[in-house]
Amino acid sequence: MDSIQEDNHDRQHRCHDNDNDNDDSDHHPLPIEQHEVLLVTGSGPKGKLDSLIALQRLQQISTAEIGTSPNFRKTILAAAYNPFFPQPEEHLREQNRLTAKLATQQIKKVYIQFGTDLSRLRATLLYLQQLQREDCQFGICGSIFLPTPKLMAQQKFRPWNGVFLSQEFLESPQGAKGIVVQMMKLYEEFGCEILLEAPGVRNAKDWAVVEDLLNSMNSCTDDDDDDDDNGSSSSLARMDHDGVRKEDMKEQEHHDPKELKVNVKVETSKGEREDGMVKRRRMGQEGLSHAGLSSSPPLISSIPSSPLAAEKLAKAAIVLFGSHDVRLHDNTALQMASYHSHVIPVFLWSRKEQGTWGVVGALEVVLKNALQKLRLKLEENGLELICRMGDDSSKLLDEICEECNVGAVYWNKEHTTESRLKEEGYKNVLAGKDVEVVECQSSLLYDPMSPSLPTGFNGRHWGTLMPFLKGCMKQLGEPRKPIPRHETFALLARMQGPDVWPKGRLIEELDLAVVSGRDKWDRPILERFQMSEEDAVSNLNYFFQKGFANYEKERNRADIEGSTSNLSVHLRIGTLSPRELYYKVENSGLDYVDRKTFSRRLFWRDLAYFHLLNFPNMRDTSIRLHYDQTEWVNGEEEERRLEAWKKGMTGYPLVDAGMRELYTTGWMTQSVRMVVASFLTEYLRVNWVKGCEWFHYTLVDADSAINSMMWQNAGRSGIDQWNFVMSPVAASQDGKGDYTRKWVPELSKLPKKVLHKPWEAPEQVMATAGVILGDTYPRRIVEDLKAERQKSVDSVMTMRRKNQQFNSDRGYDLVTLPGGQQTVVFTLKEFRIDREGNVIKNAPTRKKKKTKSFGGSERVRRGKLSQQKQKVKSVK
Repeated sequence: MDSIQEDNHDRQHRCHDNDNDNDDSDHHPLPIEQHEVLLVTGSGPKGKLDSLIALQRLQQISTAEIGTSPNFRKTILAAAYNPFFPQPEEHLREQNRLTAKLATQQIKKVYIQFGTDLSRLRATLLYLQQLQREDCQFGICGSIFLPTPKLMAQQKFRPWNGVFLSQEFLESPQGAKGIVVQMMKLYEEFGCEILLEAPGVRNAKDWAVVEDLLNSMNSCTDDDDDDDDNGSSSSLARMDHDGVRKEDMKEQEHHDPKELKVNVKVETSKGEREDGMVKRRRMGQEGLSHAGLSSSPPLISSIPSSPLAAEKLAKAAIVLFGSHDVRLHDNTALQMASYHSHVIPVFLWSRKEQGTWGVVGALEVVLKNALQKLRLKLEENGLELICRMGDDSSKLLDEICEECNVGAVYWNKEHTTESRLKEEGYKNVLAGKDVEVVECQSSLLYDPMSPSLPTGFNGRHWGTLMPFLKGCMKQLGEPRKPIPRHETFALLARMQGPDVWPKGRLIEELDLAVVSGRDKWDRPILERFQMSEEDAVSNLNYFFQKGFANYEKERNRADIEGSTSNLSVHLRIGTLSPRELYYKVENSGLDYVDRKTFSRRLFWRDLAYFHLLNFPNMRDTSIRLHYDQTEWVNGEEEERRLEAWKKGMTGYPLVDAGMRELYTTGWMTQSVRMVVASFLTEYLRVNWVKGCEWFHYTLVDADSAINSMMWQNAGRSGIDQWNFVMSPVAASQDGKGDYTRKWVPELSKLPKKVLHKPWEAPEQVMATAGVILGDTYPRRIVEDLKAERQKSVDSVMTMRRKNQQFNSDRGYDLVTLPGGQQTVVFTLKEFRIDREGNVIKNAPTRKKKKTKSFGGSERVRRGKLSQQKQKVKSVK
């Protein structure tokens, strides 16, 4: 039977011939006595030459017609299978085709095409293994590309259709090599053959690459053996899903650890193949240097060494997951816990401990979804997520430590006011139990306690972005680079759970995002935000492919899809590492001027937590304490204005569009957030705390530090003050009007000219559009914006004149820092007054004075002297 070769990879799949002696030129060019025939149709639309149709036709041919042919009986038909399609529907279609091919009972081998998603590959091998157990008699062969610089350059320039390669694979030969080695180890673990193809073994350099890959597999195995001997790392022996140890499924052969064997098929440049048991052997540096590779195997070398003694590492470790680090990759606490013999992932939930600024509202929905996805990823690696619920999480932790006889507990600090109290409770309860505590940092670029900023004015005011950014870089250097993803995969493969898992609750049993009644308000949120690590990486890559290059120009546009990254929710929950995003930006190849705004977003996050460290009550108390005396609207008028704003019924279309999107989906773009925040504080004159509370309840990326920093600045009481007022009418954020038409459909028929100010539309235009103000759409909640804005300014000036003790001689506000020092902070020109309360028109400039440094590092030193009750290890 002929091989079907409708291939769209710009390369030729070949029928592989093991019977080299049967070369008969009189036969058909693809003779039936081929030992193996690989059927490949390709990943695009199927034409007449479809391998599935051919197999089904072959099944229908009677045994009497072909069954007696000796040539046919010794022919193995093989099917190609590509499990790496990123879209679920395409992946399911490919899986269904494979199932249908196997159902014909003609397929005796499945060739897995090349792709770099290691987790998907493991899931595929488990799936095929299950089919084998269901009496499907077939072998498995995995395709491997040689990770040569030439191949990678080719794939960057002109990628093959249907071949899905990660950025990590394409960025460097060492990263590609690490991924391929992990693939080969997976294939060996599941007893598969390995086909080395693309570009094929063409010369001695290519063969050097092959040998290097085999040697790296051998070296990794040696390292695993060494770790098992000294007890400092988990064994490679892991439990499969049905409880059978994977190493027990393999033949119990005794090999020299430096000369293991693996069944490899090597495709040469001529399409021929060398089969057999190929010895892994070490080779000199000379052969590898010609191939452009290093002789050292890809090791997990960027993880800090464990600070604990060997006897502690021999015990199990608990890794606490929170609402800020729900991921496995670049999770410092998990990496450090991997040194232990056994690891127990744990999530503790206490509704009582959440308060106003914890996990509430829309944030619960995405957290629950992320935890469900995390549980599945852990299960893929033979681990579980132990969930427990109660009023006191410290008590819950104490109980599980007692049950499991753990040696250490690891967590990533959350850096909030509440989390510090909670983490202090953990330390206190474990202080006398011979359990080590290791605190790590994974949710920010830097620990907020690390940088120290000088008070006063030093080119920029204290606590503003650029002094903070420059201070971090100068004092701490660039953020630590995350380990490659294939190393995280290897780390999880080594990790082992306890012999007996402690009891826990299902995530669905937790009092978390419980939605009852007919109004399933969580559905629109989940339709927009799926919270797995894979979803985060997919969103990341999509943005960098489609929107990143234009971010500087389009970031303020709510009516352009892809103008912003939509990654904030993944950063908040922790399904995406900020360090991974940081280096994605830095390595993007864009000029600094084209990426500076986006690159600074991560530093804004860190700055917010630096503020929260120094002003722990900033979520509902003004940082400039005297600004709490500002007069806002109150009583029934406050309630009327606030409710209209919450519901998106203010009569200002752009504001209403943003607030309706927020209430429905839990999200709106940054520029629209600024419009609605400015509108509430500047024009409706409602206290910024009210807006901050509503945002925290309704945002899926609700972050109490970032949220309150923005609202403080909008309300003029933060370390910074917005030096602009966002117009609710100009609507530059919605240049085409599509955004407003989507979320305020009752105005969708209005022409763009009056869409954002319908009160100016002629009666005939309104009638044609079916709009009646006060009926189909509300009248404006306030009409004279200029007058309302002036009242806001007057309230601030009255308050400032009453508090001259917080006014510098140059008219700037003074803020008292936790250590008692005072520092000037940026103050808008219209609010700068002299000692008599007059607005300063032209303030004289002064030379900078030498000032003392103040920041988190001093706070840490004081805390260590007075508060530390036990020795706590810290990993940044």
